[in-house]
Amino acid sequence: MDTLETQFHVPMINLLLSTADDKLFLGHRNSDWTGIAPILEADIAFSSLAQDDIAHASAFYELTSTLNNEKPDAIAFGRKSDEYLCADIVTKSDKFDWANAIARQFYCNVYDYIRLKMLSNSNWSPLANLSKRICAEQTVHVDHVNSWINHLGNGNGDSNKRIQTALDEYSECAGKLFEAPEGIEELFKKNILPCEDCFYTTWKEKVDIIANRANLTINVKANSTIGARRGKHDEDFNRSLSELQEVFNTDPLATW
Repeated sequence: MDTLETQFHVPMINLLLSTADDKLFLGHRNSDWTGIAPILEADIAFSSLAQDDIAHASAFYELTSTLNNEKPDAIAFGRKSDEYLCADIVTKSDKFDWANAIARQFYCNVYDYIRLKMLSNSNWSPLANLSKRICAEQTVHVDHVNSWINHLGNGNGDSNKRIQTALDEYSECAGKLFEAPEGIEELFKKNILPCEDCFYTTWKEKVDIIANRANLTINVKANSTIGARRGKHDEDFNRSLSELQEVFNTDPLATW
């Protein structure tokens, strides 16, 4: 279907914002590595992936604007802190530790790939078409971070220890990725989205396979406690939001 009934606009907006906000803040965090990544190839690749995520976020904000009639830039940068629906992990500081950045990227990239696969099967064609296009690009993200997981896990004792420590440190907030956006059950009931009861199981199986090949262990449990996807954020989020909104607050008419 090309048109979404008005009664489903709010839950769909929550879904779109949770997806877009995850992408925007992850891209912003990863852009911090531009010019300082461990090797030149990693620097170029990480910067490119950050640009991809921000572009993906922009596309989802544009789709959101068709439902709430707000300008995409205002949606991206003009909301109050409790109106952002991203998961904690995408704003969690990596303390400029490369292992932390890779662990965060690994958890988020695999999650995004599976989420986009689900959204690609939506009965609302604008969402399905956008998700299919972005999912193809997301494959590149997954392949890239998987190569780093393999490289660090199978490198030497020190690199294995560092990436395992990072994976463990980010495990709790990775579990919070699975907090459902408010109202998504309505989209499942009306078959606007395919019901994905096995979302976490599918994700866990995929990350386990990749980690096992790198002699690493994933200790993540799904956590559906109400939190960031309902606007309850931590200080890492507040710092990231302040950075993102600086230009918009100075000149709201500036275009993205």
